[in-house]
Amino acid sequence: MVLAHAREVHMDTGSIHRTLLLYAAPVLLTQLLQQLYNMADCAVVGHFGGAFGLAAVGVAGLIIAVHVNFFIGFSVGVSSITAKLFGARRYNDLRRAIATSLLLASVMGFLLTLASEWMGRAYLEWLSCPTEAMDDALVYLRICALGLIPQLIYNVANAILRSLGNTKTALLYLGVSVIVNLALDLVLAAVMGYGLAGAAWATLIAQWGLGIAMLWRLTQMDGEYSLTIHTDLLSPGELFALLKQGIPSGMQAAFMSLSSLMIQVYIDSFGPAAMAGMVIYAKIEGFLYYPAFAYGMALTGFVGQNLGAGRLDRVGEAMRISSRTAVVSTAMICAVLAMAARPLLSCFTNDAASLQNGLAAVYWTFPVYFLYSLNQVYIGGLKGLGDAQVPMLSALIGYALFRVAWCAVLLPVFHDMAVIYNAYNMSFLVTLALLVPSYRHRFRSITGEAVRNQEALA
Repeated sequence: MVLAHAREVHMDTGSIHRTLLLYAAPVLLTQLLQQLYNMADCAVVGHFGGAFGLAAVGVAGLIIAVHVNFFIGFSVGVSSITAKLFGARRYNDLRRAIATSLLLASVMGFLLTLASEWMGRAYLEWLSCPTEAMDDALVYLRICALGLIPQLIYNVANAILRSLGNTKTALLYLGVSVIVNLALDLVLAAVMGYGLAGAAWATLIAQWGLGIAMLWRLTQMDGEYSLTIHTDLLSPGELFALLKQGIPSGMQAAFMSLSSLMIQVYIDSFGPAAMAGMVIYAKIEGFLYYPAFAYGMALTGFVGQNLGAGRLDRVGEAMRISSRTAVVSTAMICAVLAMAARPLLSCFTNDAASLQNGLAAVYWTFPVYFLYSLNQVYIGGLKGLGDAQVPMLSALIGYALFRVAWCAVLLPVFHDMAVIYNAYNMSFLVTLALLVPSYRHRFRSITGEAVRNQEALA
């Protein structure tokens, strides 16, 4: 049922397959646009950012990603709560949850900005950033860190709108921001000759515009739950419940980023060409990673709303549909990207060694990438059912600890980048083995409780 007075949507009725498709498609497109956002910077820096520009962006970008990904994960946890409140029509509580989440994002964005400006060089040294790329990486990091506040606001606001069934607003606003970023990239980096710093300033300006636009949109929702300057915040007990759901989700995303930071130390030992190869590989991997991640986020909102409305039958069917969709769509996209990998990667570099490293990463990881997509389906389902702890622990064990242990044990014996590629492949399988039984147990528990409650009422 689409509300006549707003663009928010209740998803507890209607065709499950059609609702999931219409709901998830804009989320997928939003994530692809975010990938284009990053690709624009990468392409400009690769051609106008100096000899070590790509390596500098890759190392500095990982640091920013740890902060941003934590709040992307946090926002997914928040969305499971706001979706449940929306599904249950508890609009006053919903309004207070929205206001509190955005305040948390703003405060944390400010603190993380200060930390990045103060500790920037120490972060880069810890990551073994090559000396020749250090100055460029520090400039890029310090400029981009000024955009942490609007990035966190955007991701929390996006998750809130998504949990209310509105997936189109973020897509529209992000599309405009991508155009602004690309135009400024070309003007500042290419035409005016500011190179890497110009690309960073272009991104910063576009991010602030996007964050402000999303805040404004939250004030334009239905009056029963729209954001106002006078909105009350959650009580301490309610805040604890929100943090209990949001922080584990944030930690799950942070563990993935931290594992990348720790693996980066091993990649650095293979030299700048290997570093640049992983940077350009990540640009086309994003066409798999971000859609799968986005589908999981969309599924969290769908499951959360239907849980709040008591429609567990729709939850089970949605998970079955989503699992099939994840496997088939990922396999098809992988095949297309693998065939087009060489010309795609050539858009970002003219260096033969960097290109060869990027191609090797594609050919090693893409054949099993459907496992990552399945991971995101079960993570989305678990969070929608209110369990953020298992996804967090699964990410810690599968993505962080396992990958680092794999590299620490095997690289001294087989000093080959293939060891690193397979660390990612095997971690997908380990994580899936943890998630599937946990989801099934959670779903059975909730279903059994619902049946007992119905019997008690009868």
